[in-house]
Amino acid sequence: MRLRVSDPALVPELLEFLCSRLDVVAEQITANEMSLSLLGSYASDAMRMELCVRVRASESGPALKGVAELYLRSLAGTRSLS
Repeated sequence: MRLRVSDPALVPELLEFLCSRLDVVAEQITANEMSLSLLGSYASDAMRMELCVRVRASESGPALKGVAELYLRSLAGTRSLS
């Protein structure tokens, strides 16, 4: 799935936060987009929800307060997480 962040300056810290979890595979694709996947058996909706929870958890830190507009893209289409 792809994650688009409203502020490209926040991507490195968000990427670091997500990659600190052992079951997350993440890589930066463009200045404000990342490709994300969870290791394990997840239905696409369950993976989307779990990634949403993890991204929202990253906002608890002061440096990532601005990650407000997030979009996860999969083959099923784009969904806003705001």
